Amino acid sequence: MNAEDCSRTGRGGWAGWALVVLGAIATTGCYSPAAKFEPNKIAIHKSELENEYQFSEQYQLQPIAKILADAFGTPDDPKLPPVPGIEDVLDLEKIKMAAGPYGSDENGKQRGLYRQHCVHCHGINGDGAGPTAAFLDPYPRDYRPGKYKFKSTGTGLPPTHADLKRIIDNGAAGTAMPSFKLLTEDEVEALTHYVKYLSIRGQAELFLIEAQFGDLYPAVVKSPSERNAEEQKYVDELSPEEVEEEKEEFLEEVKFFESEENIVEEVIGPIVDSWAEAIDEVTIVDERPGKVDTASIEKGRELFFSAKTGCAGCHGESALGDGQTAEADFYDDWTRFYYDPSDPSTLPGYLALGALEPRKLRPRNLRQGVFRGGRRPLDIYWRIRNGIEGAKMPAAPPSVTDEEIWQLVDFVRHGLPYDALSENEPHQPENARVRN
Repeated sequence: MNAEDCSRTGRGGWAGWALVVLGAIATTGCYSPAAKFEPNKIAIHKSELENEYQFSEQYQLQPIAKILADAFGTPDDPKLPPVPGIEDVLDLEKIKMAAGPYGSDENGKQRGLYRQHCVHCHGINGDGAGPTAAFLDPYPRDYRPGKYKFKSTGTGLPPTHADLKRIIDNGAAGTAMPSFKLLTEDEVEALTHYVKYLSIRGQAELFLIEAQFGDLYPAVVKSPSERNAEEQKYVDELSPEEVEEEKEEFLEEVKFFESEENIVEEVIGPIVDSWAEAIDEVTIVDERPGKVDTASIEKGRELFFSAKTGCAGCHGESALGDGQTAEADFYDDWTRFYYDPSDPSTLPGYLALGALEPRKLRPRNLRQGVFRGGRRPLDIYWRIRNGIEGAKMPAAPPSVTDEEIWQLVDFVRHGLPYDALSENEPHQPENARVRN
């Protein structure tokens, strides 16, 4: 376009430019790049630091990405791996209802619930690092390790479907996680299945990074220009025959895990099975003996401050969350995955990859009567009996009886929030005018 053309366009005003823009849109469409799952860079970096090598792009990172894409699809077009019985854990129709851009598909079916309601906190990957995550306290949950705090199952076990659905329904009091009770039953079901889908995919990825491809030392399959100093030193100490032998073994391992059958049997199948079996691992709670009364609350108070339960060690003699551990290097498992407070030198590398700034855990101030995992007696019973996964809250010792757990529940629900120390001091008006 020459000066004269520009001048004519200028005289034509904005209408001319608008026609050009509309024409371009009509020709090319409104382009928006498809969402994609990003690799778990923090887990990859951690594995590289621990093993003192860098993953091979060709023989490790690309195969991992392909295995995950073949098994789970993409954020816009999810699918399920051919694991026997997976339909008992994940409902693909519901997952598709939550996946993709918000709106409806060509058949008018609703989709995109996750991106409408969840992605800004939990992120496309379910890594708990969405655009708003850094501003929230506590941080949103990272689904990928498959760990959840508030559940009916014990430590080391996945939650049940009902556990996750309950949190989506009710939200988590005292956090940024809202209640989604206004959604329909189908919509809440869709989000629950999608959260499980992201967890199972994330667990499979972690296993591939840490335990499968992470165990392979890639120096022999890299070109000299790709090797770091340690890798080159390792290769230099091998004979040509040993290099070829190791290379052959490495490629055999990669080929083994590129087989869908092997991946299903060795990696994804056991993960899906653990989720399917969660319902059989729910901590059964018998009907509580007796009723809530002053005697039960008082007994709970004695237990709370006793060595038998150790509750005050974290929650403090005041139960304000100011026990001995409040000042310790106390971080949850999601943070400790990449942050070692005794060696903070590696932290900048993780932050550069998108890790959130570490925040210390604070034992709960029980005088506020705010219970993130639900305030039903049953919810609190499960937390005391099972502990809180990933959050340093241990399970009650086996010596603590069921009746004593109920007494602790009564003290926490009915004793602490309402005793004299929990009451606000009477308001004292300032600058009150004294009338004679």
